[in-house]
Amino acid sequence: MNSLRRLLMVFDLFRPDQPVIDVETICQELGFTPATAYRYLRELGDAGFLKRLPRGYALGPRIVTLEHQMTKYDPLLACSRDLVDKLVDDTGLDALVSEWHGDSVVNVLIQRGSDAGPVGGDRGRPIDLLHSATSRVVLAYLLPRQIRRIYDVHAKPTEPQQQGLAWKPFSKSLLAIRKQGYCISESELHPGRSGVAAPIFDEKQRVLGSMTLVGRSERFRAFQPGYLCDLVTGAATELTARIALQ
Repeated sequence: MNSLRRLLMVFDLFRPDQPVIDVETICQELGFTPATAYRYLRELGDAGFLKRLPRGYALGPRIVTLEHQMTKYDPLLACSRDLVDKLVDDTGLDALVSEWHGDSVVNVLIQRGSDAGPVGGDRGRPIDLLHSATSRVVLAYLLPRQIRRIYDVHAKPTEPQQQGLAWKPFSKSLLAIRKQGYCISESELHPGRSGVAAPIFDEKQRVLGSMTLVGRSERFRAFQPGYLCDLVTGAATELTARIALQ
């Protein structure tokens, strides 16, 4: 593992329950020596990525600067804003753009509609990989060995909330998603909430992420069958074409 990758692993330690880290945290969770932990904290602090607090280190102002740059100028976001706005205007549902990165699917753009309720994941937070249309439509386009590895890490079929997630039916469901080009979920992340998602691809036709419509299940059923699927797949196809031109 190269030194840059080891350095960046420090950011993985920041969580809602752990907003501040110190040398002991790095040594315990990453297995680094105290000398290495001190050096990484100093380098990240000098660059503005971390800031010193009495109890340790928190994320620094440089992170906010980069977040602003991404929000304003990231090609994926720039290409998708008008598509997301139209989806919301046409349906009143929430529209999401999510990106695949490092075995996680993360919402990078959320546009709320008039349909109040939980959106299915905050911006910047990884989404449940196995219980969301947003994620499963991405998994469906990964290589079989990638899918199996992710399943082995995240699936726990013996737990009550994950019963029915046996490997064979799960893998078959992903094949069906890939064949139809979209994924529908109902009451998986939140009771009474439904979603439909379609994949987004990069210029080499590798899956990049997904576009999703989310809302109350009653509102979903108010539309003609297939209408929402056509809307989201059409928007995702247009976004894929725009990305290829970047």
